[in-house]
Amino acid sequence: MATIPVAFPEDVKTAPLVTLKLDRLIQSDVQEQARLYEASKALGFFYLDLRGCPEGESLLASADILFNVAKDVFELPVEKKLTYDFAAQGKYFGYKGMGAEVIDGAGTRDRNEIYNISKDDILEIGESLPQPGLVNERRGLLKRYITQNNAVLQTLFNSFTQVMKLPSSSSLATRHRLSAPSGCHVRFIRAPPQPPEQRQTALGEHTDFGSLTILFNRIGGLQVLLPGSEEWVYVKPMPGCAIINLGDAMVKFTAGLLRSNLHRVVSPPGAQADLVRYSLVYFCRPEHDIKLGRLKGGDIDLVEGSAEEADGESAQEWLKRRHLGRKVQFFKGSESWEGAKGTEGARL
Repeated sequence: MATIPVAFPEDVKTAPLVTLKLDRLIQSDVQEQARLYEASKALGFFYLDLRGCPEGESLLASADILFNVAKDVFELPVEKKLTYDFAAQGKYFGYKGMGAEVIDGAGTRDRNEIYNISKDDILEIGESLPQPGLVNERRGLLKRYITQNNAVLQTLFNSFTQVMKLPSSSSLATRHRLSAPSGCHVRFIRAPPQPPEQRQTALGEHTDFGSLTILFNRIGGLQVLLPGSEEWVYVKPMPGCAIINLGDAMVKFTAGLLRSNLHRVVSPPGAQADLVRYSLVYFCRPEHDIKLGRLKGGDIDLVEGSAEEADGESAQEWLKRRHLGRKVQFFKGSESWEGAKGTEGARL
């Protein structure tokens, strides 16, 4: 991992994220699975230490390369990048320019650039969209990166299934198959430094609307809202670790046993605020046809009201509804923003 020229400051409050070891979860270590369960109920965010096993080390190596790819993509001329903005066609993937989405109910514009790359496109199981040459030249790398993320995700899903004592019919892994069409994607994010007198939230408070998110940051800026409080605290990037957070689908699948926590992105703390902030994200979402209702069996049956499985909307329908609420052209005031920002970690 590249060395950051300005260290994360030591005088800011940070979130108490638990650090879990991927190699222990791969081995189905009972104690590590229990720690995963507790962290996912308490905050819904944790560090995953990827070092010490081939699956994690290979993911770290690919992430390092993709940070450079992201920089190259964002350095393309603006007019070139805008040719890959497909929002007017209702597409989720492609380029999003600065200020194209809102971050609050007042309609404040965001402060970052985004480029989304569909898992289904790269694996050739879904719609293919035009891509910059920089991306097309690295389709092999992107396929490898997606596959590496999937291996980590399957370990996490299997760990949840085992620790929650779920039957095979409620397996989380079978709802997130790599070969099935879904909204899973790789995301590059670039947030330039803001003038000191204009520093504001770059990405508004929200919960993720998928299942699990694998995030790599090199400098700060990500904040989480501590449960039961109104205090926002920074998540400090840790060497060799990915930041993992649960999305709203996991809340729905588990009848609220697991937590999808509110988070946001602000200017990095201290002197890091003068740096360009890049993020590399892999969003895992349920297969398009999966209904977002509670599962049956194990610990979920101990939750009041779990006698019948809910028949929610499909993951594909939910994705579209949540996504459109953030776009400037579809923004309809505070009500549409509230619908787009998520469940706020509510126990459903």
